[in-house]
Amino acid sequence: MIHRVVACAHANIALIKYWGKQTALGNLPATPSISLALDKLYTETIVTREEKGVDEFFLNDSPVEKTTKDRLLKYLNFWRSESLLDGTFSVHSSNNFPTGAGLASSSSGFAALATALGKFSNKKLNRSELSVLARRGSGSAARSIPGALAAFPVSANPSARRLLPPEKISWGMVIVVVNNAEKETGSSIGMELSRKTSPYYKSWIAQAHKDYQNILAVIKKDDFTKVGEITEANALAMHACMIATRPALVYWNGVTVDIIRSAKQWRENGLEVYATIDAGAHVALLARLDDLNKVAKKAKKIEGVEKAVICKPAGGSRVIKWE
Repeated sequence: MIHRVVACAHANIALIKYWGKQTALGNLPATPSISLALDKLYTETIVTREEKGVDEFFLNDSPVEKTTKDRLLKYLNFWRSESLLDGTFSVHSSNNFPTGAGLASSSSGFAALATALGKFSNKKLNRSELSVLARRGSGSAARSIPGALAAFPVSANPSARRLLPPEKISWGMVIVVVNNAEKETGSSIGMELSRKTSPYYKSWIAQAHKDYQNILAVIKKDDFTKVGEITEANALAMHACMIATRPALVYWNGVTVDIIRSAKQWRENGLEVYATIDAGAHVALLARLDDLNKVAKKAKKIEGVEKAVICKPAGGSRVIKWE
C-alpha cells in the first residue's frame, strides 16, 4: 500500500482565457481556452495517508484558512464518492510564486493534488481522466495536467489535451510581478458575477470561441505575430467584460497599465512582445525565446515592478516519488 506521494505541476497562463462557467455543477467552462505551462512557476504537493480519520491541509507550511479547507475537503470527498479513494489524508502544498494573486496558483495546485491522488487511486487513471478530475477542483488545473501548450475545449465533460510539447514551442513568457497581495474577488465568484451582471458577457463568450478557433489555425502555421495579437486582444476583451461587471471587477492597478503600454511601445520599436493578464494585477509578457532576456530587463525598469521572471515552456504534471 502506498503511504506517501510527492507530485509537482506547473502553473499555466492562458492565451485564450477561461472566464465563465456553463454550470456550477462539474466546473464546466463556458469558454474554450489555450494555455502555456511555465517552468519557473510550480506547486509541489505531498499527500500522506493518515490514520487519524480527519483530512488535514497545509499551504506553504501553514494550515489553510476555512474557505480553502472547505474547498479541498469537498474535492477529496468527490474522489471518495467516485470510489477512487479510501481513507483520510494530509495534504502539504507549497508554491514558489504568489498565491491567489492572479498567477494561476489554483491551476498548478489542483493539478499537483490530482496527480498525487492518482497514485493512491483504486483505479489506474490516464492523463485525460486526471485532467477531468483536476478540473473538478479548478478549471484551469485541467490544462496543467498535459502542460506545455494545452487546449481545453467546451463540451459535456472536457479534458485538456496537449497541442505541442515544450521543445516544439519557440516562445515563452516573462511574468512581471507588481505586488504579492491576494485579489479581493476570487475567479469563481468573479465569473458568476460577470455572467449575471456584465452587459458584455454574451459578447465575451462569443469572442472567446472565435479567438480559440483563430489561434488554433495560426499555431499550426507557427505564426508568432498572429498568436501574440490574438492573445493580447483576448485578454483585453475578458477584462472589458470584468470591468463592466456590477460591481466592477478591476484587477489591474496603475503599474499593470504601465506594463501594457510599455509592451505596445516596445513592439513599435522592434521588440515583439504581447501582454496578457489573468484575474490579477500581474502581467505575462509573451515573446520569442531569444527575446525573453531583453523583455525582462526592460520590464524591471518600470516603476512599481517587483520582479520579472523569465519562463520557458514546461511539461505536464508528474509524480516525483512515492513510498
